[in-house]
Amino acid sequence: MHYFWKTIVGVVAAAVLGGCMSVQPDTKQSTQKSTFIVMKTPVFRYADQGFVHKGAGITKLEIYASGVAVMKLEISGGKVCNGTGLFSCMSREEFNRHYLSAGYPADTFEKILRGEAIFGGKNLQREKAGFRQELVRSGSYAIHYAVLNHSIVFRDTISHILIKVKENG
Repeated sequence: MHYFWKTIVGVVAAAVLGGCMSVQPDTKQSTQKSTFIVMKTPVFRYADQGFVHKGAGITKLEIYASGVAVMKLEISGGKVCNGTGLFSCMSREEFNRHYLSAGYPADTFEKILRGEAIFGGKNLQREKAGFRQELVRSGSYAIHYAVLNHSIVFRDTISHILIKVKENG
């Protein structure tokens, strides 16, 4: 009988403790980084702390001011959705037309947030700590894009767009 109670207590303890343990996400598939984010376009301006979450098939951006989310964007399934009232959901192409530039490929904003090459890797110059791209289309865009040392800088001097994402610590 003594063995029976030890077994029961052991099973209950394992179940309770196992239920309290958190499962760690697979960091190869999903990451969330605390960042300082600057977004200046002709339509909006933000510069504050936030998070960029990169998961399989989904990218999220959250920007906070005084602890309150002022911008929440989620990019997945070909759509950009917002949780702070700016708009609800729109296609990536529509998002570019309204908030960036209609001349950009649909995936440009998501690629910037992820720190990946844009425009299919055109004019990609690899460097020790990342890469750079210079993209010019007369009258449409003049883009200087760099992903170096955990910092992303996208600047289009024709469209007056600046996006900076710098990982904290």
